[in-house]
Amino acid sequence: MKPLRRLLATLILDLLLALLTFPLLDAQTPTTTLPDTNATAPKATPAGQAPDDVMKKLSDVVHAGKYAEAQQTVAALLILYPDDQRLIKAKTLLDKSLASAGSASPTRGSFPPSNGAANVPAATDTTATQLTGIDKVEYNALIELARQARQDTDLEQQKASLKQFMKDSDLFLQKYPNEILLWQLRAISAISLNDIVAGYDAGQKLLAMGATDSSDPANLAILVQLKNKGWLDKNTVTEFKSTVTEFQKRALQEKFTFQGRHTVRAVGDFRGHLTLNEIDAVYEGEDGTIRFNLDEIREVRPVHFRMTVQFEMKNGKDFWFKPFEESSFQHTNGHEEKEVSDLLDAVVERWKFVSAGTKTWDRVLKPPTH
Repeated sequence: MKPLRRLLATLILDLLLALLTFPLLDAQTPTTTLPDTNATAPKATPAGQAPDDVMKKLSDVVHAGKYAEAQQTVAALLILYPDDQRLIKAKTLLDKSLASAGSASPTRGSFPPSNGAANVPAATDTTATQLTGIDKVEYNALIELARQARQDTDLEQQKASLKQFMKDSDLFLQKYPNEILLWQLRAISAISLNDIVAGYDAGQKLLAMGATDSSDPANLAILVQLKNKGWLDKNTVTEFKSTVTEFQKRALQEKFTFQGRHTVRAVGDFRGHLTLNEIDAVYEGEDGTIRFNLDEIREVRPVHFRMTVQFEMKNGKDFWFKPFEESSFQHTNGHEEKEVSDLLDAVVERWKFVSAGTKTWDRVLKPPTH
């Protein structure tokens, strides 16, 4: 029986090599036209299909008899190119071949040392037998999560699942940082999520582990996609991070800035806006600029009859602010109460003041005790 099983495996692999060697033809438009032998320009890869050079690398892996590695590579490429019929058929053939040959479950691939490149470290990826217990369960659960996420047709659910994979795999890779397949899947997931930072990090990790000199064609396909998006360029990522940081700062300032009116007793109200910064508050309005530091504040409380928030200082002075525009006066007291409550909530969130009382007009906010 064993020679028969080996023969069956050989026949299947011969068919697989033929499948990988020749490009997929459109079954609905058969043709007998011979290729132009004088043509020099390479044909464009159809959308949704793995590039020809990637398929050639996969063919080389099969030629070398690395069937388990080829099986893993096809699985990774199918996440990138789920509609490529060549890969779908290749996976079926490899699964049948390895099963008929009595092969064990494929182990996770590893990169060989780079030829003549002493500065590129060889991979130290652990093999499947080195993961035991809950670690082995978590590893396989991560692979399944990434696979299911890519197959989900609900884009919102797919996005949520991919984010969950990124979060969980980040924790796992802190313990096992050389799991190459997880880095491949993180790069693919980052592309789907348009997460430039995660994509750059995954790409740099793959490069550091010798991806460019690996026989695994999935690495080439992934790095090409990252390169085309500019995600392997440190300057691009640095500029992006700077832009995001600046955007977050502006968003934070807007969140803690309130339009309203500064009330000066016995004088009147003045239009302006109040911004709660990390260590101080700044009011800018018709009557000028007022700044007071966080450590100057004794307490913050609402004043119901004036629909105002009072900042009482330790030196006995105070600052009164109505957190709504003049047009708001035509609204109900419920609207004004919400504006007051929002400002009180912002004080608690921004400065971690402790709130006594639950109802809006009963609340008294005091600085946290250290």
